[in-house]
Amino acid sequence: MLPVYWRRTDDEFALAAELGRPPFGRSDGLRVDPDALAVYLSSPHFAGQQTCLVGVSELLPGYALDLVAQQAIETCLWSPWDHIGAGTADPADAALELRQTVNDAVRSWGECFQSILLGMSGGLDSTIVAAGLAAGAANAHGVTMYGPDPGGDERPFATMAAEAFGIALTAEGYGDCPVDLAKPIVEGSPRPFLAHYVQPIAQVRDRMCREEGIDAFFSGNGGDNVFCSLNSVTPIVDRILARSRPRSIAATIRDIARLTNADIFTIGRSVVARLARRSRGESSINQTFLDPARLADAFERVTPHPWLEPRHEVLPGANAHVRMLRRALGNDGFHSRAAYPPSIAPLLSQPIVELCLKVPSWTWVSGGVDRALARKAFRGVIPDALLDRRGGGGPSGFVDRLYRQNEAMVLDELRSGFLQDHGIIAAAEIPDHARSGGGQHPLHPQRLLALLAADTWARHWEDG
Repeated sequence: MLPVYWRRTDDEFALAAELGRPPFGRSDGLRVDPDALAVYLSSPHFAGQQTCLVGVSELLPGYALDLVAQQAIETCLWSPWDHIGAGTADPADAALELRQTVNDAVRSWGECFQSILLGMSGGLDSTIVAAGLAAGAANAHGVTMYGPDPGGDERPFATMAAEAFGIALTAEGYGDCPVDLAKPIVEGSPRPFLAHYVQPIAQVRDRMCREEGIDAFFSGNGGDNVFCSLNSVTPIVDRILARSRPRSIAATIRDIARLTNADIFTIGRSVVARLARRSRGESSINQTFLDPARLADAFERVTPHPWLEPRHEVLPGANAHVRMLRRALGNDGFHSRAAYPPSIAPLLSQPIVELCLKVPSWTWVSGGVDRALARKAFRGVIPDALLDRRGGGGPSGFVDRLYRQNEAMVLDELRSGFLQDHGIIAAAEIPDHARSGGGQHPLHPQRLLALLAADTWARHWEDG
């Protein structure tokens, strides 16, 4: 979970856990890599060691860097592929093992700090972390952020989780904190943060850090990924390829039907199509507002992350699970590590990850719910109302309002900024002010603000 960045300067190598100071400062000649930035905007988790700054590489998780005879040699010491395998067969035993492993990891992390601030939404993942902290002696405070719309207000669920585990909870509104669209969301990062709601979270953390003496920020980040939150027919395909009994295949079909609300015919067509597909390494690419030709050329110049290379000797669900783990990485925290407490995501702990990789995909959807084994593991520990909760809120309402309030500035900046100058965005696709109202796709405000965040980040480094 601790990032390491490195670069070569003349005949020396420099390494750091964050950027911003020499020789990783704005005045050290660092420049933005337009190709890497274009790929990042379409597929944020595609690249391997290459960052969006020329000459700055990331030491990937599980790798070692040997500096020998003025050469940097990377060696893989740990890989998720080494932990794919048969886990505990009995569901009750598997759930018990998962609960013990999670509680042990979270409790161990908690004992490293005197005072912890836990982000709480009342969702499954952050509540599991709260349960683990309560099992130890950690002094935990909770904070929940809420948006201006009912769908973004999770205070009732967060309050239920806090009361269940004796955690004092603070609720803060995203809209109560100013957002500066003219500055990078996180300055000392080799890739742009694209979500402006991070700024209010960082401000609230900053204030609570001073008031409560916080020395670590905890979250449930990565829980969806580690607990293999699938919403596709992949578990059915796995059952078939594993030559499971017809009764077991039928049970997983019913689970997927309940999970996705899809009918049997739709599921059947999807399974046939999935079995006919030769590649198991598909990944989603968001080309919205990007120039397709420029993007295709950029992908040729960026090396993919090694975890994204599909392994045909394993089931498709295992490939999907490893890709999920890749997507869980890269959140290096919102604050400088030199001046603020560390950000810890306990659910990404190695023992938890290795255990979950052994669980077959159909176990995670058992009963027609996502993350089924995690829910089963904490039944009787976490209130049923939270365990049985489906879906959750989020900051989308706040982001949409932020865009509407600043639409003219956002569009003007995108038409004349770094992304436009380097041909990354297709300027003709950027909506004009008249068209950007009620007829716009609901996700476009979020996308346009993300592009602005990348543009602002790029200008920050280029103007250094």
